[in-house]
Amino acid sequence: MSLQRDYILRLVEQLREFLAQITRLREGARPDDALIAIAHAQEQLFARPIAQFGALLPDAQFHMLIHGERPEQARAKILLQADLLAETARVYDAKDQLALAQGARHYALELLQLAAAQFPAPVLDAPIAALHREIATARPR
Repeated sequence: MSLQRDYILRLVEQLREFLAQITRLREGARPDDALIAIAHAQEQLFARPIAQFGALLPDAQFHMLIHGERPEQARAKILLQADLLAETARVYDAKDQLALAQGARHYALELLQLAAAQFPAPVLDAPIAALHREIATARPR
């Protein structure tokens, strides 16, 4: 089991670095490149092409991400997907695609709420609160 845990920790660290790159792309006014990088990061997280998970409802993505994982690894993967979705929302905001931005935020929030219900932990509280704030203060569609 420690090999799987080490693999998940390395994957999470690698994808966190990817998230920083995505943020730089968005802030550098390269939103399309940021969206491509987000899709690539999600493919690494899910270990499959985006066509196999991109159109799934949050509940199905949640179960796909947590399948066979211990609670701490499952939470880490859900937090990472929520971070990628929140960054997706910021990219859509920059592209003035507000409905897509709000959809990404709501999707991320639903994933986090599913995680909080199944794997309660204080580490989920701040991201959930942050998404609530982003949803409440987002520009109207």
